[in-house]
Amino acid sequence: MNGISKGGEFFGKGSPFVSYSDVYKNEALPTVVKGRLHSTPEEQEKYSVKKGDVFFTRTSETIDEIGFASTCMENISQATFAGFLIRFRPTGSEILPSFSKYYFRNKLVSEYFAKELVMVTRASLGQELLKSLPVMLPPIPEQRAIADYLDEKCAAIDAMIAEKEALIADLEAYKKSLIYETVTGKREVA
Repeated sequence: MNGISKGGEFFGKGSPFVSYSDVYKNEALPTVVKGRLHSTPEEQEKYSVKKGDVFFTRTSETIDEIGFASTCMENISQATFAGFLIRFRPTGSEILPSFSKYYFRNKLVSEYFAKELVMVTRASLGQELLKSLPVMLPPIPEQRAIADYLDEKCAAIDAMIAEKEALIADLEAYKKSLIYETVTGKREVA
């Protein structure tokens, strides 16, 4: 299902609203979204955001930004989602949310959409193209093992990135301090 479309006067206050940016930047939706939209209970039901839902970026000026996916890991009460997104809601229990957050964010999925899209002025992912996406699902225990493995590896990589970013910040501070001390004469230059 495509998301909700409303005029600008409805945005900024109200109930939680999942934006294009929330999906584009995250393989798993944030449990607390910053966007707000005045929406009715009927709209909140129709455009609901529930655990296991997979949201895809639906439209863009470039094909490269179509089909980015983000999986909802927890229900977001009273939330709606943007018209520039398309929601896939699995029926039954054939796919784990922890697996789908990796599966649908896979580069092969976006390449499939890019290959199939016809671009006019803007690229747009339609419901029929989304329905045609082949999905190969391993058994639930295997999905769980894959998701656990990827969670562990991604956490280790994120920790290394954070460590390197902290080191860069320390070196930047040292560089500024060194420049300041040299310019003000507090440090002698040999």
